[in-house]
Amino acid sequence: MQLLPIVLACGLAALVLPTNFAVGAPRASLKRSRQASLSQRPVEQSFSASAAGALGVAAAGAALLTGSKQRKGSVGQKKLVAVRDGATWGETGYGASTSLDTSGPLPFVKLTRLGDEAIVYLLGACVTSYKTDGTEWIAVRPDAKFDGSKPISGGLPHCFPQFGPGEIQQHGFARNLEWKLLEEPSESGTCVLQLSDTEETRKMWPHSFRCEYRVELQEGKLATTLKVENTSASAFNFQAALHSYYKVFNINTCSVTGSFKGATKLDKTQDPVELTKGESDKLTFSKFTEEIYKEVLPGSVTISDEKGDLDIVSGGGWRDVVIWSPYGDKNMGADEFVCVESAEIAQVPLSQGEVWEATMDLVAKPKPK
Repeated sequence: MQLLPIVLACGLAALVLPTNFAVGAPRASLKRSRQASLSQRPVEQSFSASAAGALGVAAAGAALLTGSKQRKGSVGQKKLVAVRDGATWGETGYGASTSLDTSGPLPFVKLTRLGDEAIVYLLGACVTSYKTDGTEWIAVRPDAKFDGSKPISGGLPHCFPQFGPGEIQQHGFARNLEWKLLEEPSESGTCVLQLSDTEETRKMWPHSFRCEYRVELQEGKLATTLKVENTSASAFNFQAALHSYYKVFNINTCSVTGSFKGATKLDKTQDPVELTKGESDKLTFSKFTEEIYKEVLPGSVTISDEKGDLDIVSGGGWRDVVIWSPYGDKNMGADEFVCVESAEIAQVPLSQGEVWEATMDLVAKPKPK
């Protein structure tokens, strides 16, 4: 197995982590893991034989990758830089790099590729920024906390294993927990994050699982892939969504376009919830909005405003779109964002060893300056 050293800029000992972990097969659908047919053993066994051993080698530095509280005690440490063969990841003709910054209360990964950059926090595996040539496409609310006291309000937060209210906390626990960083070299800025069950999660939701989230700057887009693997001895059901906040110049002048006309629509501002059909493919905003459009994905949804268009291209397991605007709420900064969420609202049944996969790419098309 190929190992990637993590070299601390301040000269601490090297940390070794695996580079080749991947959950499931590449096809974006619900399926049995093909690793079992290749190796005659479950995915989780092949992972533990490789990654767990390598992580054991890294025990001395594990606190740097698994918790912000431990990082605060690191005297003089400002930044970790991931390197391979003496160069930052992806330092190729593409001009890409990946670095892990631990200087603040919450660690984050910075991805760069030519004039584009993205920020991904380990808390909640939350993407909080995507810029192309200086133009920001993702929003973070002004009331967001970056001290670990609550999930980050904004960015691309994960809802798992529950969407909305239910038997456990609102939107599940994935956005509340710090994910582990799995290092992987790439010709473009990339990070791979993992969340697995713990004693804490099993008290809330009694199942074993592993989530893998890949975020990568590719040519002309930010590409994301979420995989959920059932590592339990029995089947379970779950829901998932990216509660995505997108930056707009003005909520009153922006529009959201997708395959909404004729689709099943749930208006959650009504009590009881009103079930109707979408009346138009183009949505605009003049009031508080919370709507779900069922089974309009795979496909694209486009946000348009003064700075240009952002295509949200969703595939695999994402089937629904949630539109949310807390219109008029100044404390949330509601004038400058709209939530267009790629989601799977229906309960997804996942058998032992099965992997569910969904992709969401952001394709920015700024207006000429």
